[in-house]
Amino acid sequence: MSEVLTLEDQLLADFDGWLDQHYADASSLKAIKKAGAETFKSLGLPQRKSEAYKYTPITKTIEKNFDIETVENASTLTKSDCEAKFYNEEDANHLVFINGIFVDDYSKIVSGSSDLTIRVLDEQSINEHPELKDNLGKVNGSQIDPFAALNLAYFNQGVFIKSAKNADNKNTYIYQFLDASASQAVIFPRVFVYGSTGSRTRVYEKTFFNGDNNTLNISIVESMVEANAEVRFTKLQNYETNSYAVEGIYAHQAKDSRFYTNTFSFEGAVIRNNVYINIDAENCEGHMNGLYQLSGKSHVDNNTSVDHLKPHSYSNELYKGILDDHSRGVFNGKIYVRPDAQKTNAFQSNNNILLSDDATINTKPQLEIWADDVQCSHGCTTGQLDEDAIFYLQARGVNKPQAKALLLNAFANEALNELQNDLMKEEIEEIILNKLK
Repeated sequence: MSEVLTLEDQLLADFDGWLDQHYADASSLKAIKKAGAETFKSLGLPQRKSEAYKYTPITKTIEKNFDIETVENASTLTKSDCEAKFYNEEDANHLVFINGIFVDDYSKIVSGSSDLTIRVLDEQSINEHPELKDNLGKVNGSQIDPFAALNLAYFNQGVFIKSAKNADNKNTYIYQFLDASASQAVIFPRVFVYGSTGSRTRVYEKTFFNGDNNTLNISIVESMVEANAEVRFTKLQNYETNSYAVEGIYAHQAKDSRFYTNTFSFEGAVIRNNVYINIDAENCEGHMNGLYQLSGKSHVDNNTSVDHLKPHSYSNELYKGILDDHSRGVFNGKIYVRPDAQKTNAFQSNNNILLSDDATINTKPQLEIWADDVQCSHGCTTGQLDEDAIFYLQARGVNKPQAKALLLNAFANEALNELQNDLMKEEIEEIILNKLK
């Protein structure tokens, strides 16, 4: 009788051979990737009783919908196929990933290296950039999630983005193309953003799909934000009904720095977003904004954490959800204020509107405070549209569907306040309005 392999065993079945094929024995990156595999083995995939994945049984979902042994990740996409999806912004960087691999030849980079370094995340980059070698796979939070560890083990040709000191950089767009035309696709894109002292860096990510097979996107973004630097990272997730994703954003902040993350989720079979910010110095700002507007049977789980380790810092978190049909949303937000983090201001809010009796939201805002001189608050609301507000608009000549759309649009747009990109903001506003029709 043949042995039945667990999903963990299936995922790592060919790892050693794959590693030997792609990396030399003396490779620094090979050692890092081996460590990722070992961490994944020790953590194991989340099971039914895992508190962190309580409302999102991701392991069972993958077992049910993917045959790991048949995955090929082959693609027929051409450079022109990818360029046709670029945002219409000439004076910007456009970076292409196909099935998790950064394709330099398909990308368009206009920033000079004196302002912004954009490189394949490979052995050469690690050897030339000590800050990358010292921090890859180690940014706070990325060591405690098995999918982050699995990505570290398997990513191949990620991208390294490093700003120069005091540079105010051009916009950088990342296009993730998932091509499942030949077979199911399981991909591991990785991005490392390094904000050097005094710089400003803005990165925007969007995902596209090709083919009818199931896709699983296990993606990781790590960011180190140095003193007085600002990094903004925005994700637009408008997935297909056969698309699954576990995505992580992990940031570590130095003194006087600012980090902003925006996550906009509209569709997808199952999407899990892990966002962790580690505030490890004084006078920092950490911002998390999110919107999930779901219909059908879409399932989106936002798991966030802000860890205040030092005094005189500020964090603000706002997530909003609109759920229709049989969709399900999950929000689990944690704020930690450590004993040394006096004078911390930390705020967290999760607001939801259910448009259907069959839609579900599970929300759990959390505060853990070990300091006594702080201002912190957290809360959540879940309800339906205000009938009095609808009646008020109807009394002034607005029909009921339009009244509902106006109220929902106003509710959703608050989550877009920190998005400083008109092209992406217009696209998101259009998606919101189309879903409200």
